[in-house]
Amino acid sequence: MYIPKAFRVTDQVQLIKFIEQNSFGILFSQLNAEPFATHLPFVVEENCLLSHFAIANPQWQHLDGQQVLVVFHGPHAYISPTWYQEENTVPTWNYTAVHVVGKVKVVKESERLQDILEKTIHFNEQFETNPWQANFDAKAISGMMNGIVGVEVNIESIEGKWKMNQHHPVKRQQNAIEGLMQSPQIYAKQVAKLMKKNVEKF
Repeated sequence: MYIPKAFRVTDQVQLIKFIEQNSFGILFSQLNAEPFATHLPFVVEENCLLSHFAIANPQWQHLDGQQVLVVFHGPHAYISPTWYQEENTVPTWNYTAVHVVGKVKVVKESERLQDILEKTIHFNEQFETNPWQANFDAKAISGMMNGIVGVEVNIESIEGKWKMNQHHPVKRQQNAIEGLMQSPQIYAKQVAKLMKKNVEKF
């Protein structure tokens, strides 16, 4: 990923937290010499990303041992040059993203597959008042498990990009924040909140 110095995030704790907060990622690989992507829910386990594929998805069949790219997107928003209230400015897009590169291990063994599913369920149900739990002995669930395979992506590198107008003067950043707070874009206020954190550092 192209990351100018001003936008680079290297804090591993921050990057892992970002993945946990934006855990629905995109796994990219090569399938029959062509790019292929699948949108998947991920869970972080030490230095590994865990997920699962539908058996009908052809991508997993060629993944074992392959190096892949997993992309996680956070809040993003269009920035209008009118918000800067200055001449000679242009539109841009502010966004956050984390890229993970790693090698895949395909998991078919039932005990480990169940472990991956339990971790995924717990991660996504942990804040529910009455968390749902899977009964893996139930016929319906055990039958569904026959239709999936697990994957472990052993993380080889992880990089983050927070493009939040850090290279602009503080006043211009503040004006953009005000514009975002009035914008109807779905993630505008989240981007404004991230920008405020940068401004507070000055």
